[in-house]
Amino acid sequence: MPERTVTQAEIDALIKRSKAQMVFVEGGTFMMGDYKNEDGLYMTPYRDNKPPTEVTLDSYSIGAYEISYGEYDLYTDFNNLPRTNWKVRSVGAEWRGPDYPAGVSWHGAKNYCLWLAKQTGLPFDLPTEAQWEYAARSRGQKVLYATNDGTIRRGENFSEFTRNPRPSGTFPPNPLGLYDMAGNMEDWVNDWFAKDYYQWGDSINPQGPESGTHKVLRGGTFLESPSASNVFHRYESEKLNTDYRSTGFRCAVNQPTPIDRRMGSL
Repeated sequence: MPERTVTQAEIDALIKRSKAQMVFVEGGTFMMGDYKNEDGLYMTPYRDNKPPTEVTLDSYSIGAYEISYGEYDLYTDFNNLPRTNWKVRSVGAEWRGPDYPAGVSWHGAKNYCLWLAKQTGLPFDLPTEAQWEYAARSRGQKVLYATNDGTIRRGENFSEFTRNPRPSGTFPPNPLGLYDMAGNMEDWVNDWFAKDYYQWGDSINPQGPESGTHKVLRGGTFLESPSASNVFHRYESEKLNTDYRSTGFRCAVNQPTPIDRRMGSL
């Protein structure tokens, strides 16, 4: 049973806000994956983000913010679904507040985006891994961190050490206007995970492997050091029905033109 009755006016407001927060990303071609510095050394030690591979993407839109508990609770209550992270230890906790990014399972994230698609008539979905990285790197620029200036400065553009996530949008966005793509919460993406995918994946609008057991997460988490929140770090998980407080998401819209933000309009 829902925690409360949600009105259609609240859903309409959620839809309007969701459209308003989508950032249009002009498509293009970039080298996806780790790159070498002036000394000829890769920027990260990981093996599953190499070699860098040329990828071409169509234009799309992506959420400026990770979906919040306030937004996700409206969705679950409206659809008579269990609330995410609604446990004894979390109910009433500050990090479970409406302005904080929601800790959600992969299936929960996927279903939310598809529900928005039904509500709006727009092709909402989880972003692909390539879309996530392209946007985090401000359309494929050579940057290591998806902050406002590509660096990490604790307390200025990245959180001080904390045991909990921070409210969405606490620090400045990256140059495209996207918040919290470095740290805070790992973002679920659509793709199945494969360690060697960069060696054989598609070069045009890649969707990831056709099947698998683990899904990809990108962006780092508040539980780790800043160095693990770089734009190339690939996380993976097989627990696709488990809602961890460190795994969040944002939605994308797969259409090549900006979204018409008027209610009832595509």
